[in-house]
Amino acid sequence: MPQEFTLSRRKALAALGTVGVASAGAGVGTSAFFSDQESFTNNSLVAGTLDMKAAYSVHYSDWSADELTDIDEDAVTMTDPGTEFDPGPRALPGIEFATESDLQQFLANTLVNADGDASCPDGTDADDLQRPVVELDDVKPGDHGEVTFDFALCDNPGYVWLQVADATASENGYTEPEADDPDEEEGVVELLDAVRAAYWIDDGDNYVDGDETFGSRGSLREILGELSGLGAALDGDISAEEGGGTGEQGCFSAGEHSVGFVWWLPVDHANEIQSDSVRFSLTFYTEQCRHNDGTGDRLSAFVNDDAPLNDQPWDGVVADRTGQTDVVVANNALTQVNFPNVPPFGPPPQTLPFGFTPRVVRVSTGTTVRWEWKTYDDTESPPADPEDPDGPLLFNIIPHNVVALDGSFGSGPPEPAEPTETAPDFSHTFTDPGLYLYFCEPHGGPHFHHSSPGVPFQEVINETGMRGAVIVED
Repeated sequence: MPQEFTLSRRKALAALGTVGVASAGAGVGTSAFFSDQESFTNNSLVAGTLDMKAAYSVHYSDWSADELTDIDEDAVTMTDPGTEFDPGPRALPGIEFATESDLQQFLANTLVNADGDASCPDGTDADDLQRPVVELDDVKPGDHGEVTFDFALCDNPGYVWLQVADATASENGYTEPEADDPDEEEGVVELLDAVRAAYWIDDGDNYVDGDETFGSRGSLREILGELSGLGAALDGDISAEEGGGTGEQGCFSAGEHSVGFVWWLPVDHANEIQSDSVRFSLTFYTEQCRHNDGTGDRLSAFVNDDAPLNDQPWDGVVADRTGQTDVVVANNALTQVNFPNVPPFGPPPQTLPFGFTPRVVRVSTGTTVRWEWKTYDDTESPPADPEDPDGPLLFNIIPHNVVALDGSFGSGPPEPAEPTETAPDFSHTFTDPGLYLYFCEPHGGPHFHHSSPGVPFQEVINETGMRGAVIVED
């Protein structure tokens, strides 16, 4: 196919039939963190309020004839993934129109769902919105979808993050054409790499105004990874200082705002994505700006979010190890998970070695933290090979590592807990105060990655949520 095609070719393209099956659900939710106090002459403390209201509108096109009503189809072009995106009133990522009126008419023609009222004080709480926002079960090359999320901050300006949660991806077996495609790789959900996605801060007219409002663009795998964990910090319309805060991230003023999210499947993909599926939820998180640096809930957001297999979320307990020069954290520690029913793990829930203990620890500056790979005996772990009861134990051969979210330290590639000539234990000395978030790459990375070795059934985001944190104080 040429790098660009006009929509007049869509009928011929449709004759190719289904080349991908996806369940790409985009839900919406919000949470708000509030901390504020003001001192008055009578020494009373008065707290303000922070609330978020939400709404959305969904546009989806598979290029049926009614979607081009009152639009000259020869004046509509789907752009190649490598084409530089030029923000403006005639284009959405992945598609360009001859005029602004054509774009707006297209959006009107392709509106498939809308719900909510993003206004204060009587707007819609996100938990009351209909879900899912997008549900797809038959994706073809050229298909294009866009969601505009409207939200209102009531009473106070706030920092806002766009996050993804509960994201999973699966190959769902293989069709014969898929298995024969040279681009097919076993254990990889190619749909994540084939689908393109982007997000931006919208002024309510459903297009990208300029580079300063553009969030990011890439493969769906890259975008969902970027929005995982703490999520993407959205730079609002005022500075933190204007909002009464002290952080580097801009704030959104009290009132109504919009964020756009778009996805599309370019035409240069075919059988390698057959039967693949992806599902995820998009959420917003906000903290008020006043008297706040925008980091109030980073810890729990990182440790607990986006872990669909985690059945034992962090309970908020911080192990106090201040004053100690050497602190040990167990890697490969047992935790409760809902791992899929795959031998030899058995049906969920299970107690498996996918944790750090203690998960969150507080230490003094100058402390050395050592992550010790915990091993198990034959009373605690089944054999890795059921036919060889005297062989290696399953819990001792699962590979783990320790990787700082900010890249400041790392133990290298994942290694099994079973002692070898080179012990897998890893140490790091913390010299500066701060919050240090870390994860096990194959079992808690804030990005899509292949399944753990020996588990080819699917890819999931954050898998078992194997994450931890070190709080360093002077």
